[in-house]
Amino acid sequence: MKIVAFGATGGTGKNVVEVALKAGHEVVAVARKPEAITARERLHVHKGDVLDPASTAAALPGADAVICTIGPSANSNPGTLLSMGIKNIIDGCAKAGVRRLVFESGLICSDGSELGFLGRAAVRVFAMVYPKLKADKIIAEASLIASNLDWVIVRPPALSHSPATGQYLAGPGARVMPAKALSHADCAEALLKAATEPTWVKQIVNVGRA
Repeated sequence: MKIVAFGATGGTGKNVVEVALKAGHEVVAVARKPEAITARERLHVHKGDVLDPASTAAALPGADAVICTIGPSANSNPGTLLSMGIKNIIDGCAKAGVRRLVFESGLICSDGSELGFLGRAAVRVFAMVYPKLKADKIIAEASLIASNLDWVIVRPPALSHSPATGQYLAGPGARVMPAKALSHADCAEALLKAATEPTWVKQIVNVGRA
């Protein structure tokens, strides 16, 4: 399987590349600074910027699935990176005939209805702290939902650089705890599953700890 990974130099993106390669997939790692990625067997590095439609589209021909883990350098001032970036990726997928697009969003976009009392409270707090981030993620999610792609939106909580544990919940409506950080590595594993899991197509998937 050929997977294109946008955001390949970020915390989750690096782990997506690693878990995909470990699983035997061919990976195209897209980065604005390709020199930050070491090419290896089955890993191809593509210079691209999700805000540039041409370089984004050039990474996509022949892909079986796309995993997008892009994120702003500052959560308090995200600009339109997510909303514009995902729009360009959607357009590129449509032109290249790529069906599956997995987007790492965030529990901040949940209304909390599927969570417990503490989970709902935590979501409200994070939304108040990062209102611009939530707004841009919601626009990005809406673009995906309106597309004709076989999209999967994955919503993790806050993420950490701790090692993978394999101890997490993932699924539509999963009752995870937003206040409990999840490792980038565990999130990456869930994102890779989302690239192939048939029951998650056109679903919003929560991932996190109980």
